[in-house]
Amino acid sequence: MKVSKSLRKHRFVFASIACAVVLIMIIAGLFSIDNATNDMIVTFIQDLGWEIDAVPSEITHVTLPESFDAVYETYSAVQAHSGFPFADFKGKNVTRYTYNVLNHKKSASDNVTAGVFVYENTIIGAEISSGGMNGFMHAITETSNILSD
Repeated sequence: MKVSKSLRKHRFVFASIACAVVLIMIIAGLFSIDNATNDMIVTFIQDLGWEIDAVPSEITHVTLPESFDAVYETYSAVQAHSGFPFADFKGKNVTRYTYNVLNHKKSASDNVTAGVFVYENTIIGAEISSGGMNGFMHAITETSNILSD
């Protein structure tokens, strides 16, 4: 009789551990970095001359609205000027990768980031910005603010 109780107790422990492992794997899969996408983004940003931390500081999943308000329209216009088809992705689930920028003229005084929107491994928009007191945003292709050596 004692063997049966012990066996049931161990089965419960093993089942609990197995469930925890599966749950951790699911969570890790949802929030892990897709290395191929990250490498594509880092190469794109660096090819423009920006120096960044290669690991994103934030990854956010966003559903773009079906119709853009004034803020999205302005952002979309900046993206269109830079050659990105941001407006074509209204209503789509996209991912925004954020990287710390190291060589912007304001990097020493502000937290400057590069934000890149991706849809199915395609870059659909990107900007350089700072949310500080005197925040700013400009096209990622506007490289005149890169510190020169």
